[in-house]
Amino acid sequence: MNKQLSPNELKQKIIEFLKEHKEGSLATCMNSIPRSSPVQYFLGDELNIYIPSAGGEKFNAIKQNPNVCLLVNTEYINYRKIKGVQIFGRATTSLDNEHLFEEASRYCPEPWLINSERNRLNIIKIVPTEIVYLDSSKDGDRTKQILKQDQVLIKEDRTPAMV
Repeated sequence: MNKQLSPNELKQKIIEFLKEHKEGSLATCMNSIPRSSPVQYFLGDELNIYIPSAGGEKFNAIKQNPNVCLLVNTEYINYRKIKGVQIFGRATTSLDNEHLFEEASRYCPEPWLINSERNRLNIIKIVPTEIVYLDSSKDGDRTKQILKQDQVLIKEDRTPAMV
């Protein structure tokens, strides 16, 4: 098993990983039908995630069911060689809260984009309830460290490692 991290150490690993990437897959669910949408994101305070988007069914899904999951990961080599973060949380959108434009522009690396494209863009904000961190890229150890309510939970993989 990878060394169990403290809550602050795990937060730092998650922040570093999320800042190294800018694309992910946003999972939503509407009428019991799941869907996954490719998105670009940026990080705000408290590990909040902001996603600028022109629209799509994900907004209707979030209105019906605000529970979402954002997956950000490295290239998938195989199930033993991957690093990633799953962010489970509750989403709100600028369709219901126009203040999200100002909030998002404070964290966006290109705030001019949000301000100049405001009439064509919407914002999704995800407030995390649980974040799963996995780094099996070096030794194949698939132990997940889960950040939930400022505590670290461990979920060990029971799949035997290949020798």
